[in-house]
Amino acid sequence: MTVGAFSFRNEYDGHKLETSLEQHEKLMGKRAKTATADRVYRGKAQIGGTEISVSKPFDKKLSKYKQSKLRKSFKRRAAIEPYIGHLKSDQRLGRNFYKGTIGDSINVMLAAAAYNFKRMTNKWKSSFVGFLLNRYIWHRTNTTSSGRKASNLGI
Repeated sequence: MTVGAFSFRNEYDGHKLETSLEQHEKLMGKRAKTATADRVYRGKAQIGGTEISVSKPFDKKLSKYKQSKLRKSFKRRAAIEPYIGHLKSDQRLGRNFYKGTIGDSINVMLAAAAYNFKRMTNKWKSSFVGFLLNRYIWHRTNTTSSGRKASNLGI
C-alpha cells in the first residue's frame, strides 16, 4: 500500500532523501532510525538522526548477523522497484498530463490512490468470491433435490 507519494521537479536523486525523510516524519509521527538507499546516496552516512545504509560489499569486520540484516534490508528496498514500474505503466505515471508543478503533484497522488484502490478491490473481490462460494456450498448441503430445506421435511 502506498503510504506517501511526493513529486520532485527534475531533482538529482541524491538530494531527494532529506525531503523524503521529512515527509516520513510528518506521516508517521516519528523520525526513521535507519533508511536503506541506492548507491546514489554515497557519502552521506547520516541525515538528521537517521542512519543511511547504502548497498556495497560488506567489510570483513561485520558479523554474519549484521551482514544478514543488511542483506535483508537491501532486498526489501529492491522490492520497491517493480512497484514503481507498475505505477509508471499501469497508472500512467510515466507521462504527466497535467500542467505545472501542481499538476505533477496531482498526477503522483492520483496514481498512488489508483494503485491502492486497485489493490483493495482485488482483495475485496477475492473475499467476496469466497463468501459466495461458501454460501453456495452451504445452500447445496442444506437443501434436498426438490429444492426444499431438509428441516421442513421432518428429517
